Amino acid sequence: MAPAPAGGPVSNVRPGRSPGSGRRSPGRAVETAAALIHGRNAVLEAARGGRVVKVYQASGLGHDPRLEELARLARIEVVPPEKLDAMAHGVHQGVAAELKPRRDWTLKELLATGPGLLVALDSIMDPQNLGAILRSAEVAGCDGAILPEHRSAPLSPAAVKASSGASELLRIAKVSGMPSAIAEVKRAGVWCVALDPRGELPAWDFDLTQNVCLVVGSEGEGVHRLVKERCDARVRLPVRGHIASLNASAAAAALLYEVMRQRSGSTGKRS
Repeated sequence: MAPAPAGGPVSNVRPGRSPGSGRRSPGRAVETAAALIHGRNAVLEAARGGRVVKVYQASGLGHDPRLEELARLARIEVVPPEKLDAMAHGVHQGVAAELKPRRDWTLKELLATGPGLLVALDSIMDPQNLGAILRSAEVAGCDGAILPEHRSAPLSPAAVKASSGASELLRIAKVSGMPSAIAEVKRAGVWCVALDPRGELPAWDFDLTQNVCLVVGSEGEGVHRLVKERCDARVRLPVRGHIASLNASAAAAALLYEVMRQRSGSTGKRS
């Protein structure tokens, strides 16, 4: 396995998640408008995180333990199904919720938690991809996500639903510029690794047991040149078929799973 390349973080931080870092500690409130999200998992995670103002539930729903837990956590207003259809576009699963403003983190606050695993999403413009990547990041035990303020899909109801509620669990820091953010992450002792189809190393040849920030770009452009230049390494996911690469969310999931594999000490053999 390749050692960390020269020119990486300027300090040494012990790998792994900071023992005292829970995922739901509040950051600073930066959004002002309430939002309406839908989908049972997304609404339930928001309720568990204390962000729900009111739940709108379609009448006539069958038994579901998630609905029972929602009733214990939040105020429920039962409405006709057609009213909910008008309120929440798309597949809402009979549930929508009005949320309190999101509490975002500054990058400085996020790095102060001593993160062992971060994801930085460079120009992910599709809300489904954004939500899917956040879901994979949360499943992998990620300590937070870094999003650009302008060149990113918003954390819209579609993104929240695609994340299956993971967006309500992750610390999310928004930054004005990704290149400068990568430099700041490196100064905090975290290796920045760009996912690139033309990367120098296969992902499994890089030591991902270190504190790392995985940088994932859009499907069309990938990670931007200036961002890649700031990263410590570029890794690729080798492919055997004719299609050159996976889509952004699938590639991020594969790389996050490789992080989990390395950190679990797995040999890759079937258990």
